[in-house]
Amino acid sequence: NMPTRRLALLASCAAALQAPAKHTTRPRRATARRLAPAELWTDYLGALEANPLPVKCVTAACVIGAGDAAAQAIEGLKLAKPLDGARVARWAFFGLVLQAPWNHFFQNALEAAIPSTPDPWTATTATKVAIDQGLQAPVFTALIFVFFAVIEGRGVDAGRRQVADDLAPTLLKNWLIFVPATVVNLGLVPLELRVLFINVVFFFWVIILSLLINETA
Repeated sequence: NMPTRRLALLASCAAALQAPAKHTTRPRRATARRLAPAELWTDYLGALEANPLPVKCVTAACVIGAGDAAAQAIEGLKLAKPLDGARVARWAFFGLVLQAPWNHFFQNALEAAIPSTPDPWTATTATKVAIDQGLQAPVFTALIFVFFAVIEGRGVDAGRRQVADDLAPTLLKNWLIFVPATVVNLGLVPLELRVLFINVVFFFWVIILSLLINETA
């Protein structure tokens, strides 16, 4: 009986030692699942559904701020100057308070006025693209020039002069990028993700705009 008792005691000790080890590995697996791209995307979509405008604003601030940082990196190849954090902050602020709210309300209003069709390649999509790029884009681009002239301390008049001088050539560049992007966005992308799609395209457009605005300044 003594050997049997010793074996039972050893088995109990081994089970006690193994229990904490199993407990400590569970949080790590849960954290790994939360950090997986699919889980992050699911969490983002949940946040977007619960708080659409704040999530779009924060996303735009991050993406557009990164776009200006990329523009400065390009400038740095020629001028060898350090990163201007205040300039990045201005572009991030623009994304937060202007770009995301503007596109959020415009896209919702456009969809309410002209609902999407099951087939994306229709006259409906063409009409929406024409409204977006023929009416919305010129107004918003002019607003961008004035916005930055004001927050940079150059004043509204400087913004107006820049609109007069640069709006037409800037729109030509804009349409090269945004006309095909808008066809895809309005034809294929769900309404709740359209501002995110615009943000991704805007990352590259911000590089062009940032270089233009700061060169003029």
